[in-house]
Amino acid sequence: MDRRSFVKKSAVASAATMLTLNAANAETNEGLSLIKPKALKKGDTIGLITPASAVTRQAFEKAVANLENLGFEVQYTDNMSVRKGFLAGTDQQRLNDLHQMFEDPNIDGIVCARGGYGSGRLLPDINYDLIKANPKVMIGYSDITALLYGIHQKTGLVCFHGPVGASEYSEFTEKGFEQVLMKGKAPKIERPKAWEENKDPAFQYLPMVSGVAQGALVGGNLSLMCSMMGTPYDIDFRDKIVCIEEIGESPYRVDRMLTQLLNSGKLANARGIAMGVFRGCETKPTDPDFALSTSLENVLKDRFGNFKIPVSYGLPIGHIDDNATLPFGVQAELDVEKGSLKLLESGVH
Repeated sequence: MDRRSFVKKSAVASAATMLTLNAANAETNEGLSLIKPKALKKGDTIGLITPASAVTRQAFEKAVANLENLGFEVQYTDNMSVRKGFLAGTDQQRLNDLHQMFEDPNIDGIVCARGGYGSGRLLPDINYDLIKANPKVMIGYSDITALLYGIHQKTGLVCFHGPVGASEYSEFTEKGFEQVLMKGKAPKIERPKAWEENKDPAFQYLPMVSGVAQGALVGGNLSLMCSMMGTPYDIDFRDKIVCIEEIGESPYRVDRMLTQLLNSGKLANARGIAMGVFRGCETKPTDPDFALSTSLENVLKDRFGNFKIPVSYGLPIGHIDDNATLPFGVQAELDVEKGSLKLLESGVH
């Protein structure tokens, strides 16, 4: 591939192929069978899409290089270079790319190049029957949370909260991607040892409510999780392990969003809460509101300190270099004392 060429036409086929669903699929709370996509392997073709914000040329080339370094071929459409305001093209262009990548039998998996904003705009017009008939690995995080929510809720497909194409693929991130998506393993996700030397308070570990909990794994970016409430694409947290991450929000905004989740009652029937890293969520001394602010730690303890289910903060989830790959819908175990989130089954077949 010529990485100096920002736009490359993909050989996107128009014919859909019906794939046989796994007969051993479990049942979701919504009555849908849990669909596990086929595992990826070296040499597979990845469809790179931008369902939210546009990528810069540098970010695009980085995304292609990341995926090629993992052993994949990369395809994308002419829409990769399109911008419309703060979006990567019109809603229809971004929707077309999503549908084409699921429909094309030559595309083995789908990676979102970046997040940003705009994924939620696509949800009402997605052809969920097409996706259900052509299940594939799809991965992303941040604004991509909206797509993960909508597709999982409407189809039962195991979607993956993890690095986007232009992420920093650290050794930790790359290993998790390969274990979960390529080798079909169910790893124990723990904090990287290097974090022990990290002085940023956002990277500390807070065992907030002790205990061990098991349940189906769901969650994502806090802002997006709140934006899904009241829509047909929201996910019921009953009996779930709920993962939450955020970036760049001041403590009072984090408090407001957590309070919204709490007031909705959504968290009342969850099995456990596994928070990632809320990087950049401390008020800076130069902020005009610094004197009247409080720390992120105080906010989290205030909101979750009296919970009756296991709650922890500081797992490798979110807008960070060491970003775990988490399969939506599979069974997992949160152990607060050990600081771990253990997948209890594979997310692929």
